[in-house]
Amino acid sequence: MSGDFKFKSHYELAIVGCGPAGMAAAINARIRKKDFIFLGSEFCSPKLAKAPQVDNFLGFPEIEGEELRQRFLNHLKQMEIEIVPWKVNNIYPGPPFTLIGSDQAFEADAVILATGVSAQKLVPGESELLGRGVGYCATCDGPLYKGRSVAIIAYDKEAEAEANYMAEICSAVYYIPFYKEIGNLDERIVLKKDKIKEIAGSDHVEKLVLGQEELTVDGVFLLRDNMPAEQLIPDLKMDNGSVLVDHHLETNIPGLFAAGDCTGQPYQLLKAAGEGATAALYAVKYLDALKEKKN
Repeated sequence: MSGDFKFKSHYELAIVGCGPAGMAAAINARIRKKDFIFLGSEFCSPKLAKAPQVDNFLGFPEIEGEELRQRFLNHLKQMEIEIVPWKVNNIYPGPPFTLIGSDQAFEADAVILATGVSAQKLVPGESELLGRGVGYCATCDGPLYKGRSVAIIAYDKEAEAEANYMAEICSAVYYIPFYKEIGNLDERIVLKKDKIKEIAGSDHVEKLVLGQEELTVDGVFLLRDNMPAEQLIPDLKMDNGSVLVDHHLETNIPGLFAAGDCTGQPYQLLKAAGEGATAALYAVKYLDALKEKKN
């Protein structure tokens, strides 16, 4: 997914999410000359692109959402800020933080979460069995399930590659897609089109309960295009489904900041952009203080 981008092993700052909050954070990080990586998706801010008209963004009255989105992207281009299309599966607190994807891992001294609001709700049993059979990266955890049975709940086509990989090593792979056009799946994969009711098990995943049947499995992988923040980072404090931050946009984990829709309502462009800029400023202060301690 990251194409030909050459990852370094360490950055001062990682910005996760390329909506208005993430873009504003990246611009401030560039102005402050920080060594950062800006992680996003292939298509940044789809909600803004679909807005027929934006009336309350300062200085741009009655502008179409897509035109405003393009202005944001052009601003990044002018500042030579690259958006790296790379999905983060886990972030482990440090210092430094470790960010893990399906094909890479690297460290960052500080992290800004600008992940927005996940469109998919958590599956019953998902949080309770996380790390005990529930995971978010099949290729990362695949060796643990060699010769065993797994279910893959997929929300986009990119999950097909992970399913095909698991078919090579597992005794059974069930694939439950929540997108329309199914591509090239390994013939050993069992396709199931049904609703998800529950991931069940006493101490470890034992079965996946569908609308019309139950699948006996050892593991369940949920491959979403946008991970809920609380599932990315262990022990992150939440407040009614939103990341809990202070007035510096810092979370309960030192060096971890959050901005935009993931911090809660109101879901407004101005609020997201302002929080992104503010989070970057305080992340810079955190990094500068960290550097002073090392010296």
